[in-house]
Amino acid sequence: MRLFRHPAVRWLMTILLLGLLGFQLWSRSNHFANLSLISFDKTFWWFTIVFLMMPVNWLLEIFKWRTLLSIHVRIPFIHIVRAVLGGIALSIFTPSRIGEYGGRIMFMPSNAKWQVAISTLIGSIAQNLVGFSAGIVACLFLFDGFLVFKILGIVLILTGVLCFFNVKKVIQRISALNIHSVFKKLILNLQYIDDYSYKILFRVLGFALARYLIYITQFVLILHAFEPAIRLNILVLGVSAIYLFQTLVPLPPIADVMARANIGLILWSGSGMSELSITLGSLMIWLVNLLIPAMIGSFAIGTTAPLISLNTHESILPSDYLHVAPEQPDIT
Repeated sequence: MRLFRHPAVRWLMTILLLGLLGFQLWSRSNHFANLSLISFDKTFWWFTIVFLMMPVNWLLEIFKWRTLLSIHVRIPFIHIVRAVLGGIALSIFTPSRIGEYGGRIMFMPSNAKWQVAISTLIGSIAQNLVGFSAGIVACLFLFDGFLVFKILGIVLILTGVLCFFNVKKVIQRISALNIHSVFKKLILNLQYIDDYSYKILFRVLGFALARYLIYITQFVLILHAFEPAIRLNILVLGVSAIYLFQTLVPLPPIADVMARANIGLILWSGSGMSELSITLGSLMIWLVNLLIPAMIGSFAIGTTAPLISLNTHESILPSDYLHVAPEQPDIT
C-alpha cells in the first residue's frame, strides 16, 4: 500500500483518469457533430442540480460505511471521507469495484483490516440488494410477460432480503460444508458480521435506498433535459433496469459508461429517445459520480497519513479506538 502514497504514483493515477476521460470522449466523438441539436441554455440548470447531488450521494455512502465501521473501530470522520474517496480512485480500474476494499483498508489501522473489509462488504451487499430489487420490479413493468416471471422476481427479492438479515445463518451453513481449509479460514473471518443488529442493517439499507434514489434522480434529470418529451415513468423504469444489468455484469467502472449506453439503446429503442441523448447522459453520470470523486481520491491517497506506523505497524490511535474481536484458532 505504500506504493500508492508515492507522489509519482498519485500523478500517474491522475493522468490515467484524465486519459480515461479523453478516451470516453474520443470513443463517442461521432455524436459531437449533433450537439447543436441540444439547447444547453435550457439544460444548464438541470446539469447544475445533478452536479450538486454528487456530494450528497457520496456523503450518504460515507455515513452508511461509518454506521457499519463504528461497531468495530472508532475513526475520525475526515479519515473515513478520505478512505471512501481513495477507494473510488482504486476501484475505477477493477471489475465490480474490488479495488474499493484496498483503497479503504490502506487508510485504516492495520489490526482492523478484516473489520474494514467486512463493513465494506455489507455496505456493498446492501447497495446491490436495493438496486437488484428495484431493477427486478422495473423489469416486471418493462417486460410484462408470463406470470411465472413475476413470481420468480418476487421470490428473488424476498430471498435477497432474508439472506441479508440472516447472513450469519447463511455463513454457518456454508462453513458446515466440506470446503477447503483456506475458504474456511476466510469464512471464520466473517465473524464480525455477527456484530450487526437488525437496527444497524435497517439503517444501512436506508442509506443505500437514499443513494439509489439520488442516482436514479440524477440520470432521469439528465435524460429529461435532453428529451423532455419522453415520459418520466419510462425514464425511471429504464434507468432502474440499467442499474440492475450493471450490477449483474462485473465490469470495471471505466467500462460502465459504454455498457450503460448500450443497455439504454436497447431498453429505450421504442420510446423515440435518440442515441445522442443516451450516450451523453451516460457519459455525464460517469463523469460526475465516478471520475471527479476518483480524481479527488487519488490526491487523498497521496496526502493522507495512514492510521498506522509504517515502521512498527502499530496503531497510532489511542487504544480505545479499536474494538477488535479475539483471533480465531487456526484451522488446518
